[in-house]
Amino acid sequence: MLFWKQPDFAQLLRELGGFTRRDVTQGLKLARYRKAAHSLLKKDPVSAHALLGMVACLEHNIEAMTAEYAQAIELSPSHLGLMYYAYSLETSCLWNESAKYTLLALDRAPKDQKLLNAAIGIAPLTGRFSLLNKLLSQWQESHEGVHHPRQGDFEKVTAILAAQGLAEQDLKVVLAAIGTAFSETDVILSSYRYELVAGRASSFIHYRFVLPDNLVATYYEDLIAERLATVACHPRIFDVFSFSVENGTIYELYDYMERELAGSADNIKVPDPDKMKLIEELVRGVEV
Repeated sequence: MLFWKQPDFAQLLRELGGFTRRDVTQGLKLARYRKAAHSLLKKDPVSAHALLGMVACLEHNIEAMTAEYAQAIELSPSHLGLMYYAYSLETSCLWNESAKYTLLALDRAPKDQKLLNAAIGIAPLTGRFSLLNKLLSQWQESHEGVHHPRQGDFEKVTAILAAQGLAEQDLKVVLAAIGTAFSETDVILSSYRYELVAGRASSFIHYRFVLPDNLVATYYEDLIAERLATVACHPRIFDVFSFSVENGTIYELYDYMERELAGSADNIKVPDPDKMKLIEELVRGVEV
């Protein structure tokens, strides 16, 4: 199997990774990638089937995608076929299946840091923070005891859910429904992020899903809301869970503002309450 030894194959994958939509009508755009895959069938069938699987993914043909990757995985004991299949499943917003095949790939290559990071990235999309906790422990072991930035999130999420009598399974149901809603559209998410927001009375979990700027974010929010309305969720899950769909530019703006606020926190001075009281007494009764 040549996978990483073929610059043309790597280039083709990078180009396919630049697509922002999965659409059955873009057959002409994908024709040259299909042709390149067929030219690889004799000298490197595993790479060929993986490439055809990704093309099928971008054509929004899940059945064909699965069939192509099944052949790639069957032909090779390497973890790479599993890894590319997991990537295509994530692109299709089939997060639970993606996590499954990412973990299978990681079993074959437990020292591969890219795979471990991929598993850490996909776990929160499944709602399985217990899995994330195990993966972060593995990450810590491979980084000489250094804590991952998300270390401790399992305990925080568990506490947030438990405060409303909820469990991890309740979060999994909601996220599975959101993934299904996305998977039935042609969208390819640019990225996502989850935040654990601490409030005075209670805390909650917020997921932000980021789309390319050429797509209408509110349209996808409405689709998700419609899907969630049909799912048997725990009635209190939305007391601790929320989501938003944002375009990349808005997401970057919010991210920039948050970083600026965090960076300037040390420079923000709180007025002396005694001085403020004195000023209030001096100006009392004065008309402006």
